[in-house]
Amino acid sequence: GGSNSDPSSSEGRRTVTASLLVAADGANSYVRRTLGMPTSGWGYGRRAVTCTVEVSRSMWRTAYQRFLPDGPIALLPVWTEGTPNDGGDGDGGKCYANVVWSTTPSRAKELQSLDPDQFLDALNENLQHGPRTNPPLVSDEARASLPGIVSSLAFGVETLIRGASEGLTMSQWSEKKPFAPPPLASGVVGPRFAFDLSLSQACSYVAPRVALVGDAAHTVHPMAGQGLNLGDAACLSRVIAEATQSGMDVGGTMQFLSEYDAERRAEVAAAMAGIQALHVAFGMKDFVPGIYARSLGMNLVNAVGPVRRHLAAVAAGRKGVFR
Repeated sequence: GGSNSDPSSSEGRRTVTASLLVAADGANSYVRRTLGMPTSGWGYGRRAVTCTVEVSRSMWRTAYQRFLPDGPIALLPVWTEGTPNDGGDGDGGKCYANVVWSTTPSRAKELQSLDPDQFLDALNENLQHGPRTNPPLVSDEARASLPGIVSSLAFGVETLIRGASEGLTMSQWSEKKPFAPPPLASGVVGPRFAFDLSLSQACSYVAPRVALVGDAAHTVHPMAGQGLNLGDAACLSRVIAEATQSGMDVGGTMQFLSEYDAERRAEVAAAMAGIQALHVAFGMKDFVPGIYARSLGMNLVNAVGPVRRHLAAVAAGRKGVFR
């Protein structure tokens, strides 16, 4: 690659050449739009409110997420004063976290309009509130109209599912590993922003001497976007290394870029299906059997260590769905 400038240009424009252009310029990618690379997808009908808050204690590599009927709230560690990178030991310094609160457009507008104290009250109420009890599997009115044996059977099934779900939850707690609630948010730092949530994917991640990565290639619900972006970077780095080691120009042939495209689009499509399933599952408000199945399923995943660790590695970008 190289560059040259046109001295006659009043704007001092510079032309840069390279063997491969990696477009990591976000969901509204200029590179993707300029090259006419199409996308497909849909909106969630949700908006995310995001801001930085000061929290009461260090979160040290721990993120918290609370799933609500209108969408999840995520509390993500950002920075703690006095950490090794700041020349200290992490004790006594201020701690900061990013909030990503996914909700309906009307609720998002309301959250942005609240004063800082009101916003903190709403945030802490939703993050600190204990687990909500699932509604009865069969309402009292419906149960009263059922024959006695059927009513007793329905009550027994409900009790069995509740007991199994609660038992699985508590089995993960111990004296050495107690349940730790999120820290309290004590101050809002900077403005609150909001953006629409959507799911989209480029029909192809590559073009001659161009590779799309991150949000330029795909946008998903923020509950799992980071892992997909890191997966893109790791895969493209590996493909570039393979081309270099073989003495070939990674952009000179579509062989290597096509490998990146096929692998990542398959991985992202599988992850998108899982994210969409979670979005639908936690959006259920009135279908009570689905609520019970969701609770039991999530607790089963949490209780089975290999499954839980694999999903965590996929979400963090350390593993692929198929690799």
